[in-house]
Amino acid sequence: MKVKDMSPKTKAARKKTQAKYNKGKTATKKRTADGKARKKLGLKKGDTRDASRKSGGFVKESRSTNRARGGKMGDRKRKAAGGRNSSRKGVPNR
Repeated sequence: MKVKDMSPKTKAARKKTQAKYNKGKTATKKRTADGKARKKLGLKKGDTRDASRKSGGFVKESRSTNRARGGKMGDRKRKAAGGRNSSRKGVPNR
């Protein structure tokens, strides 16, 4: 369910839960590590590339390629060849 489709009560509950998660130790450590990795790769604010987690480290990668992959829990069905974020536009499915 998308946030815009939620009731105000559900949105408030989600916001409260997310705020609790965001200030936890694991989340702050992850943000710190991500920021350091971006700095090490030379990615500045406004850069169109992401610091992507690959093979045990971070690499520079275009946002569209990184986010089209969907991460660890990505929904592959929505990211089929020719989709909005796909890098395989015009390539037929096998």
